[in-house]
Amino acid sequence: MKKFVVLCCAFLSSLSVFAYYDDYGLNNRDDEMSGFAIFTLIVMIAYIILSIVILIRWWKMTADVEQIRRHITHANPKLTYLVAIGEKEQAQKAALTMLVDVLYPIYSDPYNYSKADKMNKEIEHLLPKIQKLGLIVPDYVTSGEKFIDYINSITGGKVPYKEEDNTCANN
Repeated sequence: MKKFVVLCCAFLSSLSVFAYYDDYGLNNRDDEMSGFAIFTLIVMIAYIILSIVILIRWWKMTADVEQIRRHITHANPKLTYLVAIGEKEQAQKAALTMLVDVLYPIYSDPYNYSKADKMNKEIEHLLPKIQKLGLIVPDYVTSGEKFIDYINSITGGKVPYKEEDNTCANN
């Protein structure tokens, strides 16, 4: 389809040459564009704008390829492989590492004001897949609140589950 549109635009612009052919250069209106040339210019500008819009949309669609791949695969191909070869202890350690790798950036993000909710969404997505493989993970990675409490107890931090919005209180 694109090739056809490009071919049509090229054909239309080449036809504009014939618009000036009949007077053999004797036309005294050299500074004016013909109506056909203006039409061709408008069509080409519209085509360029549409191409840019489509490129931006495709770019946005393919930005989260890793997230799409994780959604399609079981839990993690490495976990499935470790369970398949009978290395259940290594698979459990890998599952715990995977969960902590997902949860800890949320815990340490200063701009995330509902940490527990976001962690619970991630856990809700990953934990059933891990349990389906027959793996058991520690209790502190089964909910966002438990993970925050666990990390706070280790580090002595006071990260809340959810921060209140102070913009209304200031007004």
